[in-house]
Amino acid sequence: MKVMIGRATPEDALAIASLAADALAERINADSPRVRKILNEGLTFVARIDESIVGFASNFFTFDQEGRRRFELDLLAVAPGAQGRGIGGRLVEASLAAARDSKPVLIRTLVRSENWSMQRLCRRHGFTLSPCEYHLFVSVPRPVARQTQGHQARLIPVETLNYSGIWLEGALSQEALDDALWTASQSDRSVIGAVIPSDASHAH
Repeated sequence: MKVMIGRATPEDALAIASLAADALAERINADSPRVRKILNEGLTFVARIDESIVGFASNFFTFDQEGRRRFELDLLAVAPGAQGRGIGGRLVEASLAAARDSKPVLIRTLVRSENWSMQRLCRRHGFTLSPCEYHLFVSVPRPVARQTQGHQARLIPVETLNYSGIWLEGALSQEALDDALWTASQSDRSVIGAVIPSDASHAH
């Protein structure tokens, strides 16, 4: 059976959500206008066998402190029955081709330290492993007094298939977290996240 790789459309939302739940234990609201908008942007790719979706890769852009584009390889899933056929690699290749077309300053992905298969896949496609291990911290919005002064962190709005959130980058502090919590609570964003080096000497 032939595997076809192509861009996802809003009509693929339900199949992608089902696959994300089965393969990644991730919840995607297929009826969400945000999800349908993301699928319309052309940065999510699907693998099909006989018109059935057996894999997907979702991607999005962020911007660094100088306003330059960064390409984020986000979710990658292949149905268990379709694994071992190189589908994950082909989805990564399609994602990287889209990334190169946009000429980002950086292409990156966040991989769990115990996910050896994903690490090998990324290496085969030109990614290099960061010398520092990172920890992901997340919080949910809650009412706080807004803190807009006295911190140097950057608040980056992020829209993905499985959440709408804010990333914190730069010099992290309680003031920065409070600012992110307030901003998220005012803009209907469900998650605040920060990726922090495990070695505090690497943090800025």
